[in-house]
Amino acid sequence: MNANKKKVQRIAITPGEPAGIGPDLVLALAKESFPHQVVVCANKDMLADRAKKLGLSVAFDDYDPSTAPTPHKPGTLLVANAELEEEVIAGELNELNSRYVLDTLTHAAEGNMKGEFAAVVTGPVHKGVINRAGVSFSGHTEFFAHQANVQHVVMMLATEGLRVAWSPRTYRWLMWLKR
Repeated sequence: MNANKKKVQRIAITPGEPAGIGPDLVLALAKESFPHQVVVCANKDMLADRAKKLGLSVAFDDYDPSTAPTPHKPGTLLVANAELEEEVIAGELNELNSRYVLDTLTHAAEGNMKGEFAAVVTGPVHKGVINRAGVSFSGHTEFFAHQANVQHVVMMLATEGLRVAWSPRTYRWLMWLKR
């Protein structure tokens, strides 16, 4: 392999709340090109319906973990399909789809832990809707910590010049500036 050529990795994306903005954000990503493979853990029909309503032309392909990863091509989305409990209406929250949200997160977490995915990107969830469905959920960080069976985790948000981290264990924010 050429020393300058990096191995193509898989990145899992979970759109989050299906009635929220997460699916729209994922569909916007479909327009871009990326050097790594993007795998969306979501319901393919819901994404196709949302794309149609937004007037976006996106081709949806089924994800096959047995094939070698290839760079993401604009205009397409590779989908690891997850089943919804109820039809999604954009802007109308439905507790019955909370299990779907957790299933997408579980798929991404398990795939990451076994090396199928090099990274996981998460869309926004509605914690209250998940809790009203009878599931104790305090956030992505705690959910992933539970999935990985670890006690000490940190959530980090980063942008050029600034890094911010949150520790659920200590309930403290850490912030530093890049110099």
